[in-house]
Amino acid sequence: MISINVKVMNQLGIHARTAAKLVRTAAAFKSSINAVKDGKLYDLKNVRGAITLNGKFGDELTIQFDGIDEAEASESINQLFLGGLGES
Repeated sequence: MISINVKVMNQLGIHARTAAKLVRTAAAFKSSINAVKDGKLYDLKNVRGAITLNGKFGDELTIQFDGIDEAEASESINQLFLGGLGES
């Protein structure tokens, strides 16, 4: 298992469009990918999980990866967050 800490960098936070992008990216990997916020676990391969996460600008999240491609998945998700989830 790999865990990384990320920060929500885009002004609007995680909303429908960015959640869909996050889910599409996560779905490309076989590993399970979950976010932890305020002690709760959110499945990032599920749009409902990504939206329910309710990530706001500046929130710090822990993302957990578990599976055969966890290293590649963690790098891809980290880059997505560093790029503001595709938005500025």
